[in-house]
Amino acid sequence: MTRTIAIMAVSCIVLAALSAIFSLSFDDGAVAGAKGQAAFFDGFDSRIVVPAADVPAPATHFTVDVWVCPVAFPKSPCPVACRQNNETPGGWSLWLDAQGKVHFSVASAGEWVSVESPAGLPLRQWSRLTALFRAGSGLFLAIDGTQVAKLPLELPWVEQEAWDLWIGRTPVRTPSFFENKKIPIYSSLDGALDELNIYADRHAYARVLKEKFVRPVAPVFEERILPSGPEKLAFGAWYIPLKYYEAFDARWRGEVPDVVVGFGEDHPWKVVFWRGISYAPCFVTEKGNWMCNEFVERQKVTGWGCPESMSDKHADFSSVRILENTPARTVVVWRNLPVGVNQKIPYQSEETQWGDCSEETYIFYPDGVGIRRMDVWSSHLDKWYEWCQSLQVLHPSQCPEDVLEASRIMSVAAMDGRSAEYGWNFEGKPRQNEPSLDGANIQVTYLRSRWNPFLILEDGPGLNEKGHSGPEIHRYAGRWSEYSDFPWRNHWPVAQDYVIGRYACVADAPSHTYTATQYNAPHSIEGNKMTKLMLCGCTEGDAASLLPLAKSWLRAPRLSCNGEEVPYEVKERAYVLNALSGPLKVEASAEKPLQGLCLIVRGEGCLPAAVTVNGAAYEDFKAGIHQAWDGPSLILWLPLCAESPVELGISLSGGR
Repeated sequence: MTRTIAIMAVSCIVLAALSAIFSLSFDDGAVAGAKGQAAFFDGFDSRIVVPAADVPAPATHFTVDVWVCPVAFPKSPCPVACRQNNETPGGWSLWLDAQGKVHFSVASAGEWVSVESPAGLPLRQWSRLTALFRAGSGLFLAIDGTQVAKLPLELPWVEQEAWDLWIGRTPVRTPSFFENKKIPIYSSLDGALDELNIYADRHAYARVLKEKFVRPVAPVFEERILPSGPEKLAFGAWYIPLKYYEAFDARWRGEVPDVVVGFGEDHPWKVVFWRGISYAPCFVTEKGNWMCNEFVERQKVTGWGCPESMSDKHADFSSVRILENTPARTVVVWRNLPVGVNQKIPYQSEETQWGDCSEETYIFYPDGVGIRRMDVWSSHLDKWYEWCQSLQVLHPSQCPEDVLEASRIMSVAAMDGRSAEYGWNFEGKPRQNEPSLDGANIQVTYLRSRWNPFLILEDGPGLNEKGHSGPEIHRYAGRWSEYSDFPWRNHWPVAQDYVIGRYACVADAPSHTYTATQYNAPHSIEGNKMTKLMLCGCTEGDAASLLPLAKSWLRAPRLSCNGEEVPYEVKERAYVLNALSGPLKVEASAEKPLQGLCLIVRGEGCLPAAVTVNGAAYEDFKAGIHQAWDGPSLILWLPLCAESPVELGISLSGGR
């Protein structure tokens, strides 16, 4: 028995086989194989390494024959099996690329020479790979018993006896495909492997081609669907350990809880704060389509790309917690540092070590609408940043076309009532700076769902990120690659590779696309802290239908208690009182409508016993007590919509 070093979930046994000089089978494998059981490679760091001394090394003729069943393809050249010099070209490698194409390479005159299959392998199905080096003749490659490529080559022999046999893993870091080729990464096989045979017989290849090919029954692998928790969740924020698939979940250190916000049966979408996306909040529609409104992103000052939570692959600099959870509202805080993929923090002081930091506070109400408040601390608030961009997050089986309809990408509206709808403009080169409707601050992104994510930007005075006055929404356009007309990249989410960016070419792993970027002036800048605001949620309508909601937040009607005006806090979408000392009046109008009413009564620890609206009993309210270190607060939510004055009466359970 030949010694093996295996880092995987199964034991591996090397057997002798008729006419094979080396044979590897997996009788104790983790999944059903081409014959018996097969080994499962987790796509992270699984490998089998057989010492060079334990593997015969035919120099003149050899055939490599193996069964492979990939679940996803590697992001840098990943050997199914190889014996190679890791410093200069030497030896041979049978490997897969990001499209699932098969390559067979040998070293000749200090360079790699290869043949390549014309198409990629199918996912989640067994394929038989057979590669032949014939001295003085060339390279030959067959898939499923049919030759697919050959290359004449007068190479008399291939040196290999000095190098270990690596199976399912890159021995050294190799350049990533597509972008960032200067950042080499490791790759491991993601899927199953079975029946590896190496023959010194020059006729073994021909014998395989003469065999009748029968595709074995594929193994049953776990489904890979981005997790969003139970389908039906009552209103509130919930700590839920979200499970993706076993091999991925096993990577994480600590039982860190994820957070899911639900809105009840009438609002069938969720907001998910999941470690696989470094807790960046994502709206998940009733169709299971995901979208994120981005996060703080800084310019390239750390050496490796733009610092942002997207680069925090292990959520080392990101956390989420529930601050408040009552029937009337829920508050979730996501804290993150915008880091580069080298884990460096932008504008970090050499003297104090403080650098950029971001906290995003989300306040959600039972109507499914939330406030997003981003606070960012930096010594260089005057330098370039982004904070809001429409990022569609895709499941492993999805490409952008599955969630975006080219003729209807988004609708926008402005506070003066103007609105427009846009499809994707495919003409010309890729573009990401096409202004939409002038002054637009309301946007709906269509995700082939009944309920689609919306955002409403605060439209206060001051200069936005572009140096212009007021809000702006810019669209993306053009054709982006041969694999998708839309931008399509898979370096985020979920990916553990420390690369800045990478285009996707196959829907085998989670990925993302993007359709618009939004700009508006800060709500405030105080010292080294900047605050920005937006409203977000999901809607069945278009951007124009959200104008009353936008007005109710940005042009909130006057509310008085016993004739005295009650301050409105735009950062909370709520009126804040120190006491309930008498009847309330909301002076709603068409220009200052009421679309949901939240009252916060500081220091009050009693729930309402009764509520009246215009003198009539009103029971459709939600209330809760938020306990804090400085005392309780009553949170009262009334789903009222009005464009004319409303009078309220509230009696508390304590008799007041």
